[in-house]
Amino acid sequence: MFNIERQERILEIVQERKSVTVRKLSELVYASEATIRRDLTELEKGGRIRRTFGGAVWEEVLTKEVPLLLRQSQNSRVKAEIARQAAGHVKNGQVVFMDASSTVYQLVPFLSQFKDLTVITNSPQTSIALGKAGIRNFCTGGMLLANSIAYVGQHAESFLRRIHADVMFFSCRGYQPETGDITDSSMEESALRAVMLQQAKKKVFLCDSSKFGKEYLYTLCNREEIDLIISD
Repeated sequence: MFNIERQERILEIVQERKSVTVRKLSELVYASEATIRRDLTELEKGGRIRRTFGGAVWEEVLTKEVPLLLRQSQNSRVKAEIARQAAGHVKNGQVVFMDASSTVYQLVPFLSQFKDLTVITNSPQTSIALGKAGIRNFCTGGMLLANSIAYVGQHAESFLRRIHADVMFFSCRGYQPETGDITDSSMEESALRAVMLQQAKKKVFLCDSSKFGKEYLYTLCNREEIDLIISD
């Protein structure tokens, strides 16, 4: 069993049982107790569980995806200012990727000043807002994540692979300034953003300071792989 598969199975067990010992996990996933301890350390770093003496407990608050509508109300003024600065990196006639994050959504009102833009997004909410602003856009379609209001999956990724963008704007839940790692709790959204990164010439990470120092299970990329970070 690969590391990621074993860790996902551990997560399922801890979530189901709410608490479990290292010994029991070792029996259930057929791995040594030393391996289980290393897995639990990695999962705790990602905010998925909490280590306890001899085992782990389910960290419901940290593993639960925060609904988009709630995220949109958090630090909204800061996010709007970050978006205003981000718009300075857009030019007339460009093809723009926008992910489904609440920070990137704030870009919409700042894009009306540009001519002949084409925006591609995996957010139905962003797509509708762009349409109301008179901005030509395409939405990936795919499997809808209810909390994130984001399309993900093979269909969405395949759509993106056929497009070459001039610039990509994205955000994530965590950023470690010491290591440069940009992380998120959603495997599906991380996979889709990874395709956007591959298909975009310029990559711009929008990150308010509340995300600094936070680390989640899935590493999307490192700051060395992108062009710019815009933050407060």
